Amino acid sequence: EGSHQIAELAAMVRAFERFQEPFNLVTDSTYVAGVTTRAEHALLKEVLYQLVSELVYLLSHREQPYHVMHVRSHTDLPGPITEGNWRADPLAMAVHSPNLPDIFAQAKLSHQFFHQNVPALIRMFNICGDQARAIVATCPSCQQYQVPSLGTGVNPRGLSSCQLWQTDVTHVPQFGRLKYVHMSVDTFSGAIFASAHAGEKAADVIKHFLPAFSTLGVPKEVKTDNGPTYVSNKLQDFFSQWGIQHTTGIPHSPTGQSIVERTHQTLKRVLDQQ
Repeated sequence: EGSHQIAELAAMVRAFERFQEPFNLVTDSTYVAGVTTRAEHALLKEVLYQLVSELVYLLSHREQPYHVMHVRSHTDLPGPITEGNWRADPLAMAVHSPNLPDIFAQAKLSHQFFHQNVPALIRMFNICGDQARAIVATCPSCQQYQVPSLGTGVNPRGLSSCQLWQTDVTHVPQFGRLKYVHMSVDTFSGAIFASAHAGEKAADVIKHFLPAFSTLGVPKEVKTDNGPTYVSNKLQDFFSQWGIQHTTGIPHSPTGQSIVERTHQTLKRVLDQQ
């Protein structure tokens, strides 16, 4: 078993080597479909270097036209394109597998390029959790944006969707006037709704909740901190109208809202990586 990107890129290189006449190439890999137009600007890493270099050479010296088409993978739609994709998948993996490093080395190489998190590495390469955590823990780029541990504490979670939300606001200066990002997290499913606003008053919180209700559903309970906005009469009336129970965390406790606080850190880390 090998890295899908490497194997499919190798299959594409073989196709351009073999077919000099005009042809259409169909692939279910967004990476491979896009690399034909951006190959000369690709970030090259060890195993990928030779493949991308070969592809750049073949494309730049090609005289006959070609067309690369992307098709969705794992679809049950009928037709010759889908059937051909089913037949090509196992063949693509066999093209380059003899030259691939072992699975753990593939996972490390892939993480250097794409910086997947622990669950993604486990799912993609079928490695154990300790191996995936070790790869992420030894990555200098990932450690720069590592979410700090908030310690342990009592943080009840809902037993079903929309039973308990945690809601809070964080500041994102690069958003300018809309720097107040209000965020709600369903503590059962992990579903997140975030919206940027020009303030953090009760009216802004209500503007956040209304589209959140239409997207995630109406929660039975919302937990916030005990800031003046969340305990204001206007917001209490709003909760009462919607039949929502409102609870607040322990004052000055750093773990009372740890679920939504972690989501704040994740959002800021993703924005910093853009």
